[in-house]
Amino acid sequence: MKKYFLLQSLVAVSMLMLLSKCNKVNLELSGTSSEADFNFAQAPPADTLPYAYSVAFTNNSKEEFLYQWNFGDNSALSAEKNPVHKYQTGGSYNVTLTTAGTNGNNSITKVVSVQDACQNDFFNKLTNCAVGEWTWSNDVDAIKVLSPDGTQVFFAGPAANCQVDDVFKFFSNGTFTYDAKGETFDAQAGFSCQPQKANAQKFRLVAKTGQLPVIILDALASGTGRPFIGTTDVIVNNAYTVRQYTADLITLRGVDAASGNLLEIKLKKLVVLTIDDIYNILTGGSSKSWKLDPDPAAKAIIVGTESNPAQYFGGGTLEACQIDDRYTFTNAGNITYNAAGATFNGGNVAPNYNCGADRSYTRAFTFGATTGGVAGVATIRLPGAAAPPTVFIGTTDVPADNIYRIIEINANRMVLRAGSGAGDVFQFKFIAQ
Repeated sequence: MKKYFLLQSLVAVSMLMLLSKCNKVNLELSGTSSEADFNFAQAPPADTLPYAYSVAFTNNSKEEFLYQWNFGDNSALSAEKNPVHKYQTGGSYNVTLTTAGTNGNNSITKVVSVQDACQNDFFNKLTNCAVGEWTWSNDVDAIKVLSPDGTQVFFAGPAANCQVDDVFKFFSNGTFTYDAKGETFDAQAGFSCQPQKANAQKFRLVAKTGQLPVIILDALASGTGRPFIGTTDVIVNNAYTVRQYTADLITLRGVDAASGNLLEIKLKKLVVLTIDDIYNILTGGSSKSWKLDPDPAAKAIIVGTESNPAQYFGGGTLEACQIDDRYTFTNAGNITYNAAGATFNGGNVAPNYNCGADRSYTRAFTFGATTGGVAGVATIRLPGAAAPPTVFIGTTDVPADNIYRIIEINANRMVLRAGSGAGDVFQFKFIAQ
């Protein structure tokens, strides 16, 4: 309506000039030409993100009586003298002010830089300044329960089968979505897999200087229950403190409303890779070597079941003859195991659980998508059975099917799970060389 009023006014001035010519009346416009000018200031950022990206414009024009603002973001034009405009996202915008005076029009364009919540490092990593997708970490302590003072660990374990494919999305506009891929692991239903539960639709991040960031979920839009990240345990104030974070991994901690204990969860950035992407990472495009992660805290080898990969063995320190092992994958489809003089024997080779003869080998391997409804982004298959252990990855006593599912992979890190999932599984953490 304001835009329409401005156009009507300009038309009226033009008609007056036209009529004056038709009646041979010499009407002269009086005064000087209008001179458009303005300055602007963004409202200070709030410590709760995302905040409103408001910019106040002050009109400093001269000899004008009409105004038209184009804020540079495809929003409606404004005829206010000193508008306050809210931008949906940060960035640089070309803002144009056009003024009409008694002796003509004038315009000026200035670049307005708008800062948004993405200036905050954690918010940037959480949302990717658009949408950030997160799922469960594959770490064996992806879920922890600690005493209220954080000094005692009551429970540490991996995510359950119906949890590992959960996806939590954080949008830069404050929207939050949860996709259980069919089932939610429900703490209120005896810690069992149940139909997907409703969750919050909004989140906010409290980011105060000198304090750890805190993610707070809104209440459910409708229905019963409480919002959650990770597990469905009821968390005080729906608030999750960010204990640690990188671009690819975040550790959140909340206070369990029922017990007062601390619930800690680890999430990793969800990256959707094609089979070709995964193969190129595995082989480095030509040839790439991997070794077991020697850091004792990494728990490079664990043994258990598909639902609990650390059920039987939760990890320990590697032996010297394991630390120097190298597994090299080539783009031509070959794997070379270099034992560097000695191989660590599993429970199926004497001397059991000791360094023994060098079992180095070079063999062809097959590679493809993971099938059968088990975890994995791709599968490596070695020829023959693992018993006797002529070829193997990680340890000599892996399951006899010689199937290795890639659970997680990036340029520097890989998690392999040996076994089809029907029986025992061995899980290995490798780092690139």
